[in-house]
Parts: sequence; structure tokens; C-alpha cells
Amino acid sequence: MLLPSFDPWSPHASVLREKVFEHLFLGDLTRALLGAGRRCEVLRAEYDGAGYDLVLEADGVLRHVQLKAMRADGKRAHVDINMELASKPSGCVVWMLIDPERFTTTGYRWFGGAPGQPLPPLGDRPVRHTKADSLGVKAERPGLRQLARSQFTAVDTMEQLLARLFGDEHARDIHRLRLHLACQPAPQTASPAWLRLIRLGHFDALPDQLDPDDMVRFTHLVDGYALAGLTEPDMIQGALAGPRPGLDQPDLLASDLWAGMFIEHRRLRFAGLEASAPDDHRWFCEAYANLSAQLRSQIT
Repeated sequence: MLLPSFDPWSPHASVLREKVFEHLFLGDLTRALLGAGRRCEVLRAEYDGAGYDLVLEADGVLRHVQLKAMRADGKRAHVDINMELASKPSGCVVWMLIDPERFTTTGYRWFGGAPGQPLPPLGDRPVRHTKADSLGVKAERPGLRQLARSQFTAVDTMEQLLARLFGDEHARDIHRLRLHLACQPAPQTASPAWLRLIRLGHFDALPDQLDPDDMVRFTHLVDGYALAGLTEPDMIQGALAGPRPGLDQPDLLASDLWAGMFIEHRRLRFAGLEASAPDDHRWFCEAYANLSAQLRSQIT
């Protein structure tokens, strides 16, 4: 007896498709990360009542992901999103486009913010039941919002999607800096308001220039030893005895610059010198200008 043919795109196969596409997504994502020498941790939601299917962590960035999928030739105009997703750290929606014959991913659509930033506003388009009541009214389904296809950004490859999920090297570094600052002691109440805002990660509060006293306050918002990975006393002594960091290296990250400012100030202090000396202050001003330009470039 011949078994009836199986249509993987039928409504009855929706649960199976969801699991297959989730495995496909995770396989492509982890393969791309491993190929780049990066790790990823994956947690699955027991059920999707909290608005997400997966929790991903890579490069210090935590993402709650709602996964959607449709045929690459599909005409679907919107997807329904649980509003609870907006309460999760760096919530986002990944909409997969699937080749209907080969069951491979042909592209993605993205809705989300930068690493460390909340989900953009979901809007106010309600989701309604498909069936009407006895009066012909389709009741609203609470806690859900419709996201139109036009609200998503087209993303062609997994590598491009990884940049959206976890940021490029500079975005990941800024995210790491924000996490580091959050763990540092709060500035004294009498400190300038801009200093307290920067400690909270609001880099749009950065002044254009700093006088010598404010430069010291700013420099010591971070633990430069920890930022530089100096975990042992001999490592710290070696850094303090080394030359002043050069500022003309194109690959210097914001955390490198800030840690370098901290270590240079400590070197001068231990040598009984003042960072306000003209040559020293010029170096700090140049380092601060480079650092603030990087921090401002990642303001979202």
C-alpha cells in the first residue's frame, strides 16, 4: 500500500517546519561563528510565551531572538510579534527566507537594534483572530503586534546577519565598555553631570575638550588594568615600565585607548610627574579625541 505523499508546506506540517528551520538557522550561525574563531552559547525557550525562541550569546552580547520563516517566493505581508520581546535584552526578530524545494536559506529580514540596545518600537497595529464572533467581529489578540514586511531590513548572508546580531569589532568593543563601566563605582555626587552620564554609557554627553582635572576624572572612570587584561602584578609593572602607547595605529579599539590613558596616567603618577605638563596633556588630548570619536560613532 502506497503512503500518501507528504507536503512539507502544508499547514499540518507547521510545527515540524519550525523545528527544521530552527536547526537550519543554528547550524548556519554556529558554523559561521566557528569559521571566524568565535564561540556562541545557545539556549532554547521551553515555550514561546515570552516572545522569543532562542537566546544567543557571543562576544559578550546577549540576544533574545524571535525566529520567523517563510518561502523565499512567499507574499506574506507581516508577522505577529509578542510584545514581551521588547522587555528582553537586545530583543530582535530574524525572518528567514527558505528555498521551497531545497530547504536552504536564501536570505534574511532583520528587525532589531544595535548590540546592547532594546528592540525598536513595535508600533500599534493589533493582531486579530482569524475567525469572527457571532456579530462578525474579529477580536483583538492581546499582547501581540503586527510587524509589516516593510519594517524589516533585508540581509543577504549569515555573515551580514552576524554583524547585525553581535556587531562589528568596534560595536562589540563599545558594548564591552558599557558593561565594564556599569560595574565601576559611581562618580561622587559633586562630579560633573556629564561624567555620571558617561559612566551610564551615554556617550553623547562627551565634552568636546577636557581640562587637565576633568581628563583625570574621565580617565579613571574605568579600571584600565582590567580593560587591558593585566591580571597579575608583574603584568601591570611591565605595562607601567613600557613606552607611552602610540596613537597612530589604525586598529586601536576604544577600550585600548581608554586603558592606555589609564595606564599612562598611573605611570606618570608613580614617577612623581603631572599629566598636566604641556607634552603630556597634548598626548592625553589626542588620545581623548580619538577615543571620543569612536564612542560617538556608536551612539544609537
